[in-house]
Amino acid sequence: MKRFITAALLLLAPAARAAWIPPDIAAYVERRKACNHWGGEEPYDKARLAQINRAVAKLNCDALDADEKTLLRRYRSTRILLDHIRAAHDALL
Repeated sequence: MKRFITAALLLLAPAARAAWIPPDIAAYVERRKACNHWGGEEPYDKARLAQINRAVAKLNCDALDADEKTLLRRYRSTRILLDHIRAAHDALL
């Protein structure tokens, strides 16, 4: 499967190559952005703290680092995908 993905990416034009991301990476990137967003929110009262905690729990933010490691292992032979995963680490919504 990994060789197929690498071969498919190489056959695509550079712009298309940059635009195509496997669904598991795309989902991780969006989740990472949302978790980064909620992690930077100010819990200025109890209601806001509860809202933040619900969002963080729903997004399963505590598992992000483990999920990132899994993706980095899964796509270790495809540099462009590794770069995309790593770039999401500090991204915001």
